[in-house]
Amino acid sequence: MDMILGADTAAIFWIQNHLVHPWLTPWMIGASSLGDLHGLGIIWCLLAGVLIYTRKYRRVGIAVILALLFCLVVGDLALKNLIMRARPCVTYPLVTVLADGGPTNYSFPSGHTFGAFAMASALACGVRRSIGTVFLALAALIGFSRMYLFVHYPTDVIAGAALGIFFGVAAWRLAERILRNFPPTLICRCKK
Repeated sequence: MDMILGADTAAIFWIQNHLVHPWLTPWMIGASSLGDLHGLGIIWCLLAGVLIYTRKYRRVGIAVILALLFCLVVGDLALKNLIMRARPCVTYPLVTVLADGGPTNYSFPSGHTFGAFAMASALACGVRRSIGTVFLALAALIGFSRMYLFVHYPTDVIAGAALGIFFGVAAWRLAERILRNFPPTLICRCKK
């Protein structure tokens, strides 16, 4: 375990020493905000609502909402409070990329990365491969931005990505069961 934690710390400091640059930081803050479930999560929910309303993408919309719920319950409410890992910006307060020092809640797993990969995986299951690839690449950028901004260790991001992919696919499969067991008129008043 010490070897993993040592590699984690070495990797996060390598990013800080070799990749952080003043012109890149605003872009990384922007990328990170795309994974914020409390801010842009509303936009993701609206997108899911629009998708649910369409017959072709109804399953995708249900899967996106389920993926968001999995992320909230499993990542933010359960694992973060069970593992209670301090963020790098808390452990090393002299290193600052964000003006406010960054968030102070627990670090493992990365909720931004978990949510981004969960939604991207759920979307990728139901849309053209090229669109799914774009969303998965965006999720990877969000994950990297969390390390760049010194608010997550690499293992936080890797775990968030793995959990996100798992729960995104699980949400896709659960959405299929929901649509099979409940008539579409119970889900929304949509035209067939």
